[in-house]
Amino acid sequence: MTEHFRLTMPARGIDANTPSVRVCAGETLLDAIRRAGGSLYAPCAGRGICGKCRIIARGGLAAPTDAERDHLTPAQLAAGVRLACQARIIGDVEIHAVGAEPSDAWPDIAGSASILLQTQGSGPARFSRSEHEPQPQSEPESCPQPQPQRQPESLPSSQLEAHPAGLGVALDIGTTTLVAYLVDRNTGLIRDAAGALNPQAVHGADLISRIAFSETPGGPETLRREVTQAADELVRTLLQRSDVSGDDVRCVSAVGNTCMHHLFLGIPASGLGRIPYAAAVLDTGIMSAASAGLASVNPEAILFFLPNIAGFVGSDALAVALVAGMDECSRPTLAIDIGTNGEILLAANGRILACSAAAGPAFEGVNISSGMIACQGAIDWVGFAGLPPHTDIEIHVIGNVEPRGICGSGLISLVAALRQAGLVSEAGAFEPEAIDPESPLARRIATGPGPGGIEFILSDPGDAVPRDDAVPARVTLTQRDIRELQLAKAAIRAGAEVLLDEAGISASDIEQIVLAGAFGTYLDKHAAHAIGLLPGAPQARITALGNAAGEGAALAVANCDAYREARRLAGIIEHIELGANPRFMQVFADSMLLA
Repeated sequence: MTEHFRLTMPARGIDANTPSVRVCAGETLLDAIRRAGGSLYAPCAGRGICGKCRIIARGGLAAPTDAERDHLTPAQLAAGVRLACQARIIGDVEIHAVGAEPSDAWPDIAGSASILLQTQGSGPARFSRSEHEPQPQSEPESCPQPQPQRQPESLPSSQLEAHPAGLGVALDIGTTTLVAYLVDRNTGLIRDAAGALNPQAVHGADLISRIAFSETPGGPETLRREVTQAADELVRTLLQRSDVSGDDVRCVSAVGNTCMHHLFLGIPASGLGRIPYAAAVLDTGIMSAASAGLASVNPEAILFFLPNIAGFVGSDALAVALVAGMDECSRPTLAIDIGTNGEILLAANGRILACSAAAGPAFEGVNISSGMIACQGAIDWVGFAGLPPHTDIEIHVIGNVEPRGICGSGLISLVAALRQAGLVSEAGAFEPEAIDPESPLARRIATGPGPGGIEFILSDPGDAVPRDDAVPARVTLTQRDIRELQLAKAAIRAGAEVLLDEAGISASDIEQIVLAGAFGTYLDKHAAHAIGLLPGAPQARITALGNAAGEGAALAVANCDAYREARRLAGIIEHIELGANPRFMQVFADSMLLA
């Protein structure tokens, strides 16, 4: 029998004007608050890493998780302090205070809220209701599942064919990075490309944090302005470098995950931040580029996003499917765009399946102690010189400068190498006793911060002299870094396994794995297999497509047929919701192992 609960927001604190809402039992306090329209600071996207979403709550909550015990003292737990992202509701709960740090002042400044569980048929739920609030006629058996509605096109599709060939611009609006391409629409060739960090990252490295910010006063306009201005500046850079006028650009295409699509166009993204993670709109059609905030192109230029597929499977995944020709694959093909929001597609048995795996930003160097994006100064590969017993490590640094940090591909190869050397166990724990204490590797082990108290030193600049304006830094790997990688890789692997189950095939049936994105281009295939990131196909069958999302956008802006084909693909790709799949969490737990 389905259980539901009611959340009423306090008179003071989270949001005084939020009405009561009904949500499914078993959700976290964080999900419940956000479902009600409230915002709670959770910069790690609710994964129990940062410890910031502290809340005082008493009543029917499941026992504290390991993450809560790591961040909270026994005294705090006894006083009712919990992490909202971890505390799951199993009975009636009362929230007494909300804040980043517990204090005696909390009850005075935060107000209170009641979360009341109701079992179907047990009588009316106990919650306050405004006399003006309409009463429901009946209680449905399950939580409502709103479906996104396709928004009518702002301009007719004939506008695309009507615009002269000339030049076009393709935008890849990523969570972490933005890339713009200048495209010759006569030849279909990319003339130039430019990239930059997404300035929205100051509001959170993950999408959930940005959705929460979008629910604050002025948040939507701030996010929209930041990303559109950054994209417009990239276009200006391309035009200046190519010595062409913006008047020559009459058509702009764009791709991105569904959340970035919404934030770029100023569409409310709140629905993406709570179950069932529904998009407000999937296909926005063709519109004026100027109305979307692009001032550097012709005032009459048009802009279109490729359609989104589902809540967290966006037009960037559709672009990958277009470039990879997944509707024409005669053999089982797995396509993975590895990133903060990893999209996975599987073509098999006449179907194309897609899902989104919330890998988090570890693959892009975020939330890693010495992490950074893949740019000059980043260690992007690590290996061991010689044969066992290993002599020492060897590293490759982008730009051939002194190391300043480590990016995602370097992190994977490092952990794989440490597994090979026996320094890291299958479970991801440092095991310094497993190596020769006289070896060079042993001398790289030091006492570090956090759980386990161990860190592996990749680079210690000492008296090193900087080269090429690079600032050397001490680059280390901590136990928590390994945990972050395990969480990220488990999400990708579990998502792929669920798609295989849905298609009725096994990993051994995969004939080809296609890796999209810059990360996939530089990923060490051997290392990826060594830590269990990828299922199935041998290394010889793994192909890197480069930035297939951006290339798909470029293809669509240059070729009207490609744009129409993308919209056709959007209609046949089947979305698989991982959160609703009963096997996902078990596979995720199994995939935490580095094997």
